Amino acid sequence: KHDRAAFSCGVEQVDNFFKRTANKLVKAGNLRVFVMAGTDGEIIGFYAINAHAIDYQELPKAYARSRPRHGSIPAAYISMVGVDQRYAGHGYGGDLLADALWRIALASESLGIAVVVLDVLDDGNPSLTARRKKLYEGYGFASLQSNPLRMFLPVATVRMMSKETGT
Repeated sequence: KHDRAAFSCGVEQVDNFFKRTANKLVKAGNLRVFVMAGTDGEIIGFYAINAHAIDYQELPKAYARSRPRHGSIPAAYISMVGVDQRYAGHGYGGDLLADALWRIALASESLGIAVVVLDVLDDGNPSLTARRKKLYEGYGFASLQSNPLRMFLPVATVRMMSKETGT
């Protein structure tokens, strides 16, 4: 157990999710939350992942071509990522994202997962939203046609990245 009450990333939506909602969703089996903590046990950040599905028509044509022409494509969803304000700007967000992708790649060896999906948090600050989107683009995520703040990354790409880094 971690002291969630002390955590604050400065975005009310993320803080409320982590402090009030995440544990209920974990207990219900809807998602999993992973926490990064310092040696003193203080929470540095967290992320939440869950199973998801995306309509094949939402993917770019080049990618959708190799998929069924009806129904949904299995996906993993990174539903939330947060770094405590005290640790912001030190690369922990990227570390959390990399760990989430590693876990998804590992799960994809036992379960059909074609893509990773996430929504770029839009908290009303265009500068921060653009910064978040740029972070995800740096990992290879691309926007869906229907919504530029909903992004995807093929799991095959995640697996290649894992092999290159030896993780």
